Amino acid sequence: MTEIKRGVLVKSLGASLLALALVACGNGTPPVTLPPLGVSALNGSYVFTASGTSSSDGDYSVIGSFVTDGKGNITSGVADYNFGSGVDDNVPLTGTYTVSTGTATVTLTDGGSVNDTFTTTLVNSGTGQVRGFDGTGTGTLYPQVTSGFTAPGTYSFSLAGEGDGVISGSGEFTAAATGPFTAGNLTFTDAQTAQSYATIAGYLGTPETGGRGFANIEGNNLAYYVVGPNNIQMMGLDERILLNVPAQKQ
Repeated sequence: MTEIKRGVLVKSLGASLLALALVACGNGTPPVTLPPLGVSALNGSYVFTASGTSSSDGDYSVIGSFVTDGKGNITSGVADYNFGSGVDDNVPLTGTYTVSTGTATVTLTDGGSVNDTFTTTLVNSGTGQVRGFDGTGTGTLYPQVTSGFTAPGTYSFSLAGEGDGVISGSGEFTAAATGPFTAGNLTFTDAQTAQSYATIAGYLGTPETGGRGFANIEGNNLAYYVVGPNNIQMMGLDERILLNVPAQKQ
């Protein structure tokens, strides 16, 4: 496989207080500006997604998770990459990050010492935008909470990506305690072709390290990452197609 930066250009979510002006009332004291938060603003577990185009591998998608220590280090992580040239799954990650004027720059290093860098603007809550992943990739950074998540349940999901053309669609599945789907449906379009399934087969496994698990929807293999007790992000692991599949437990 041709070399590609595989460090996910992850955007740091942490709380972002860029400047607070404190004005004393009635005593003539000038405002006091607090300095922006440093590396401690990015501290904890995060899930990231990104898609873009590489000059060597064409269109690609990536999904993963990592843990920051609040001191500028990424202590652990794992990611899955789907390139035009092939799939790299379950890739271990470490790395570093810096924070300056409210923007975090994250460098992810894989097991082969390949670095990927991205930036993100720190926000107070919610998701952050991943920018410049592998030069052009964009995506989303999510604070990750794995506690309280169990795989069994009913999920609604959407599809986006590339196959014969642009893919879009939505559906629903119910995963049993043992993993297999007991019910579900799917409707999607790929280029000009529309398909609808009144029932679908599949599987949702138990998550492991980094909140990562394995799934299958109608023969399409996917990696998924737990974002919260009721939310997962999935990405296709088949070379013939790029699929991004967010799912929400009902």
